[in-house]
Amino acid sequence: MRGLKRWLSTAPETRDELSRLVQDSRQFLEPDTVDMLEGVLDLPATQVREIMTPRPQVMGLHESASLAEVMDIILDTTHSRYPVFDSQDDDAVIGILLAKDLIPILVYMVREQEEKIDSKRLKDLVRQPLYISETARSDTLLRSLQLTQVHMAIVVDEFGNFAGVVTMEDLLEEIVGDIVDEHDDFDEDSDINNIVADPEKANTWRVQASTVIEDCNDELGSNFDDTDVDTMGGLVMQALGYVGDLEGESVVIDDWKITITDVEGRFIHNLELTKMNARQQLLIGSH
Repeated sequence: MRGLKRWLSTAPETRDELSRLVQDSRQFLEPDTVDMLEGVLDLPATQVREIMTPRPQVMGLHESASLAEVMDIILDTTHSRYPVFDSQDDDAVIGILLAKDLIPILVYMVREQEEKIDSKRLKDLVRQPLYISETARSDTLLRSLQLTQVHMAIVVDEFGNFAGVVTMEDLLEEIVGDIVDEHDDFDEDSDINNIVADPEKANTWRVQASTVIEDCNDELGSNFDDTDVDTMGGLVMQALGYVGDLEGESVVIDDWKITITDVEGRFIHNLELTKMNARQQLLIGSH
């Protein structure tokens, strides 16, 4: 306790001093507590684009979708909230549909044995969306979500186009780490396992294209540049310089060979990263 009193005797005057104080607190506090404090301090320096779900990975609905189609999507994806797009413009989000808002309609259908389930338009069920810039600070997002009492925001780019979605859970994970619920898929969708060592190939990892470059660098000890792009998929597209038949395409960045292993249309889903030895680098350099 005497050591703790001495540690708290001088109040920090700058953010850097406060950060150092938090780091030094590991001798008094549990590691998880310190990690959460550091997460809170990092929020002002974290942009929304770093924590959002980017557009290619967003599961949305169109306002023209029938209730049957909506229910099929909800049962398949098991999300609790969905952005609803204008049927004529995929960049225009007209609102957010909460899955629970469909319950009264379903109850009515069961009680009345109603066969026609498309009588109520999806547009009548959605809630007003909250829009936020992809360059906004995460602490600004937190205040906006609190003020509007919503749990999902629509992210727009500098031109006002739809860029992705961000949720209260995304913010909380920045503070407390990954939150896994009963619907998370550890093998495919969970950020916990988005970098997995290949059990059959040496010095090779399977990496989701949506993995943040900084996370990949931290996990693999690589030095990929994230100045212009944020994700590993974006890094590969930047290196290739074109959009064509991407399946099986490879690029060499630094001492890593990156191969596209799974792609849908023009969206990359999974990559294979192989750390090359000196001989392999010489062979590639000679071609």
